[in-house]
Amino acid sequence: MSETKGGNGNNMVQEPPKKLKKVTFWQQYRRKPLGMIGLTIVIVYVLAAIAAPLITQYDPTKDLFLADNLAAPLWMRNLSAKYKDAPVTISKMVGLEDWTVTEGTDYGFAGTTYEDEEFMLIEMPAASSSGEEDPMIEILKDIYTPEELAEMFGADAAASKSAYSMEFTLPYDYSPPNTFNFSFDYAVEGSSPESTTVARLLIISPSGKEYDIWGMDAYGDWPISYITVDGRDVPVKMRLGLGFFDDPSKIILSEKGDYTVKFMVETDSATGAKIYLTPVKVNIPGLLHGILGTDHMGSDLWSQLIYGARISLMIGLTAAFISVFLGTTVGIISGYVGGAVDEVLMRFVDVLLAIPSLPILIVLSALLGTSVWNVVILVAMFSWMGTARLVRSQTLTLKERAFVEAAKASGATDGYVMVTHILPNVMPLVFSALVLRIPSAILTEASLSFLGLGDPRVPTWGRMLQNARGFGAFTVMAWWWLLPPGLALTFLSLAFVFIGNTVNEILNPRYRERS
Repeated sequence: MSETKGGNGNNMVQEPPKKLKKVTFWQQYRRKPLGMIGLTIVIVYVLAAIAAPLITQYDPTKDLFLADNLAAPLWMRNLSAKYKDAPVTISKMVGLEDWTVTEGTDYGFAGTTYEDEEFMLIEMPAASSSGEEDPMIEILKDIYTPEELAEMFGADAAASKSAYSMEFTLPYDYSPPNTFNFSFDYAVEGSSPESTTVARLLIISPSGKEYDIWGMDAYGDWPISYITVDGRDVPVKMRLGLGFFDDPSKIILSEKGDYTVKFMVETDSATGAKIYLTPVKVNIPGLLHGILGTDHMGSDLWSQLIYGARISLMIGLTAAFISVFLGTTVGIISGYVGGAVDEVLMRFVDVLLAIPSLPILIVLSALLGTSVWNVVILVAMFSWMGTARLVRSQTLTLKERAFVEAAKASGATDGYVMVTHILPNVMPLVFSALVLRIPSAILTEASLSFLGLGDPRVPTWGRMLQNARGFGAFTVMAWWWLLPPGLALTFLSLAFVFIGNTVNEILNPRYRERS
């Protein structure tokens, strides 16, 4: 330790110079607020994309009609008086144990398998006649209904029938929905050829009003038929005596309380009949659904938004990697080799830069077909030129450096020099270009999807916006369909821009010199 004498005559100890600490990339990066904000946003998106099956209940493309079309989010009930009593979706399967038998309790009623499907079986006994039938009644039976014969010849005119009825309770405590739906399979077997088996489905309101919404008269046996009863169907309106523009659901489900759904069947078969009925699927589409409501097909928008993050990140990263790989390769070769090779490659780059990329992408997408991978390749093919010019300019500087000259003097091949000495020194530029290329690829894909040129089989944010524009979201101001995909695109793109600019500040030599 050396001593020096100060101006006041006191001895002063001279401190040894401190060694500068090597600052890592991460230590520099975490000091940048915008960079940390961008990184946090990207991490949230990545976690959402990975955990999509856990944080969503539905398949974004296959699960349709989960609620009414353009249903609002559930939380709108707390924000708008319009949705205070709006219904949520009621969907249930009414099976064997849910029915209560009210007539024909001594008949057979059990579960069974019929043509490899699970059915409920009602075994109807043979209809017995109350006495000897008048020959005239026998002649007129094919012309008049039993009720008309009863009026003409008395109560005993009509042959007695085996009747069966069962019901279940359907609680409903909301304002009227836009529609309702019942669906089931129905078949009749073992009845005599001349017999008639009549089935009816009724809804009884809490106040006791009966609404006959479906009926079928089967003559003899009846094969398995898929029955669907929708409140918007014309046959339902006709059975209720309503006009074409009337809405049965507003009338039938206008009360709050416990509704009774009743299934009735009767037959005049002399040999009895077997009635096969699958569990009845009841669906009342809600006007409120989930976190973000539904689209025009009743599909869950929250699922589409979360799964869309997967597609956007995949497209952005893949297209950016391909683009930067091409640009880096062309830039290094052009800058290092020089001469005619440099001239040809740079003129080719200039031509591609002069071509408006979006119209070309639209034409090629229409020609090649709507596929995610087509979009990835096309986006990559038209976005590498800027990286090529950037890497070329840096390569022109690097190839004049002493370490490159020394490598060439020692007999290193051009390929070895480019890979071993040039490439590592342009990687900071390449990395920042990669990060900044991702939002460009994401927005380009969204633009193509918005124009109807994306893959219809996968959920993307651009497709969500395209469907919103084409299927009435603007008309009814369904902002819960319009805003989320737009904001998702904005925040993800902004996050990558923040990261890219921060990386540029740390790694780019020009930014380092300024700082």
